[in-house]
Amino acid sequence: MSEPELHGVTESASLERGYRRLLACYPKAFRRENEEEILAVLMACAQDGQTRPSLEASIDLLKGAARMRLRPRAGQPRTVFAAVRLMWAGAAAELAALITVIVTVGTVRSAVMRTHPAAVPDVTTHVVVDMVVIPIVVAVWLFLAWAISRGRDAARFGFTSFFLLLTMGVILAQAQGALVYAPADMIAAAAVWFVALVVLVLIFAPASNRYFRQVAAPVAHPAG
Repeated sequence: MSEPELHGVTESASLERGYRRLLACYPKAFRRENEEEILAVLMACAQDGQTRPSLEASIDLLKGAARMRLRPRAGQPRTVFAAVRLMWAGAAAELAALITVIVTVGTVRSAVMRTHPAAVPDVTTHVVVDMVVIPIVVAVWLFLAWAISRGRDAARFGFTSFFLLLTMGVILAQAQGALVYAPADMIAAAAVWFVALVVLVLIFAPASNRYFRQVAAPVAHPAG
């Protein structure tokens, strides 16, 4: 194989890998049935010498994956669908809370320094703990959203425990005067708590109860 031909093969392989990485965002069942066909069309439409997916194609593929991931599963009631969407929003709100903590840490320290200088080390510790804990909390939101969307009944009770922990965290922060020294942080935490409350109501609504019972029910096989 000549050098130009080898170079062309390398470019094609690089482009294919890029498309496959984008297609990996789609549900597994969809990829199993359609990935090769879609990939063939994408490769056929590629420009000569193209080594990576274009920005427009990448955005289109990611938008399509997001629509498929976020649409209701077969038989899923609106209450469960809405709860899962809110849980994604809860994860985003937690990230926003983390950003708020980082952005306002200087202001909070200054406020504490003026009123209670001895509490400055506690504020620093609280910020460090938030930076470690919040990413874990985001992962919990996303995992429980995935499990609830698939009708895992245990995930509902896992979320109930999670909600209780969030409630205890808000109460503890309020008891420590967070509303006075870090109002932005407290407002963000309260918003996350409210989202969790709505999710809790939705996943235990009558329609959701029927859905989880239906998913958990064993499939009846006709007698042989």
